[in-house]
This record gives sequence, C-alpha cells and structure tokens, in this order.
Amino acid sequence: MFKVFTCILYLLVTKTVGISDSTSYDSISDIYLEHELIPGSGFTKRGSIPLNLETRNDVVSDSVISDSDLKLLNKLASNNEIYRLKVTVKLLSGKETTFLTFTRACLIVGSKLNHFLTVHLDHFDMPFAVNLATNTGNCNRFDEANTNKFTATIFFRRPETSPTPDTATYIQKIEREREAREKGKSNNNKSMLAKYWMYIVPLVIFMMIAGATNPEAAR
Repeated sequence: MFKVFTCILYLLVTKTVGISDSTSYDSISDIYLEHELIPGSGFTKRGSIPLNLETRNDVVSDSVISDSDLKLLNKLASNNEIYRLKVTVKLLSGKETTFLTFTRACLIVGSKLNHFLTVHLDHFDMPFAVNLATNTGNCNRFDEANTNKFTATIFFRRPETSPTPDTATYIQKIEREREAREKGKSNNNKSMLAKYWMYIVPLVIFMMIAGATNPEAAR
C-alpha cells in the first residue's frame, strides 16, 4: 500500500513540475532595432540589445553605424525629415512583437545620437508600447553628428500599484459621525427644566412672593 501511495505521489509531483516548467516566467531576451534613413525606402538593421528583464533594471546600450549611414542621418536631419525606428521585442519563448516609433531626425543628431527608448509593460511584463525620445527638444540650432556611436538608454515602465482604500480612516469617520448624531439626540432629549430653568425659576419665585404678599388671594 505504501509503495502504491509513493508511486502516485511521485506521478503527481512530476506532473506538477512539468506544468510549472511549461508555464514559467517568459521574460524579454532581446531587442532588435532597425531604422529608416531614406524616407520611403524601408528599414535597415541598426543593432540588437541582449537583455535579462528578470533583473528589472534599465539598460544602456551602444551601437556603431557606418559612415555612409551617418551621412544619410545628417541629411535626414538637414531636410527636417522624420527618423523612424522599428523595435522588435523578442521573448525567451521565441515570440516577437514589433513596434514603430519616431521623432524628428534633427533631434537625434542634435543630441549626438543619444536617445531614450521607453518600453511599456503590462502586469505580466509583456510589452505593449515603445516610445522614442531625446534629451533635446529644439531643432533651431544643431551641428551635424560627428560620431558613429548610437547610445540608447532603455527604460522599462511597469504599471503602478493602485492605491488601496483607507478602510480604517473611513470606519473612524463613520464612527465619529455616529457619535455626533447620538450626542445630538441626547442633547435634544434634555428635560424642559434643564433647558428653560433660567425662565422657570424666576417665575416660581415671583409667584411665591406674590402669594405671600396677598394672603387673601391665597385663601
């Protein structure tokens, strides 16, 4: 009997472990970047960023582009064109999700190819949006980029925890209101003597004095 129970327990544990392994945490493993340097010509490879999202930290990544791509980027900025970036997020399971984001090319060049990518994640750490931004917002004056190194800072933004209701404070407020109502009722239930004694006492004294001074009326 004990052997049968042990065998069943072993099968249950083995099955549970198998289910746990098949539904394990699926985190982001890589981010692939492609950019469009000639309007309407399609995207070309810019680089990839290996990640381990389980560390839950932001990442700074550098990538190098060719001199010819740098010339195209500077031309894109001079013509006040849009710099388009295709971001492909790959998970450990192999699933890939692609996002498109953009900014003005002059902002990329004006920031010396330094920029920020914000990856928005849901409650399951799955990406649902990507935003591209730079540390400069002015294209009025900028010099052509003289560096071939893109520096991307990757931020991961998770949903903030919703504030929990302050139940204790609410209950205390209800108790104070209840006590105030009960106190008001007790004040209203005072006897007439307690409420109007300052009028009743002089009237009684006056009647006593009047009776003493007029004994005929008292008879």
